Amino acid sequence: MLKQYDQLMAGKKYREVFPLLDSIEAVFSNVPGYGNSFEPGLVYNNRGSAFLSLALYEVKDSTEKKQLLNFAMKNLDTCILIYQRWIDKFSGYSRQDWLAETSPGFSPDDQAFQGKNTDEILNKRVDDLMLAQMETPRRLSVAYTNLGIVQRHKYMLNDAMESYIKAIRLWKDNFTARNNFNVLMGVDPEDRSIVDKLFPPEKNK
Repeated sequence: MLKQYDQLMAGKKYREVFPLLDSIEAVFSNVPGYGNSFEPGLVYNNRGSAFLSLALYEVKDSTEKKQLLNFAMKNLDTCILIYQRWIDKFSGYSRQDWLAETSPGFSPDDQAFQGKNTDEILNKRVDDLMLAQMETPRRLSVAYTNLGIVQRHKYMLNDAMESYIKAIRLWKDNFTARNNFNVLMGVDPEDRSIVDKLFPPEKNK
């Protein structure tokens, strides 16, 4: 379903993604261990992106555009809260920590796993969570970038600048955030000099 979302967005079929995202959210909410994980953040970021795309590329009426931007902001705020809460709680988890955290949801006695290798499924889930420890800060960076775009179109320029800065601090190679930051600074989007001065590469890299 997430792949279908990407296809619909690529085809600019923005209005068709909302029932799909509702279905994805329902799946995450009803599977043990997923409702309070980082995955629902994907739904809220994607929903915010769809509202933003509608506002920028399809809607002409200024009142409707304003409403869509508000919907986008609300979803992105929720996304950021989900991602940040997950990072704060789990960023230092080891593989053993994850096994202890997730194993209660993968009992061989569960009818959902009848005839399946629960150890293999559990270890795949732990692999995904270990990867998410690296990827979720980048996902959070993207959410802040989207929020900054919404804020810029709502003429909340100081808030937009703050969101772009947060996005860049989380992921320095987020060039969408860097370019939007440069636009607000009044320089060419391809000129990275200001961003590089404010956010120099870490010395150990």
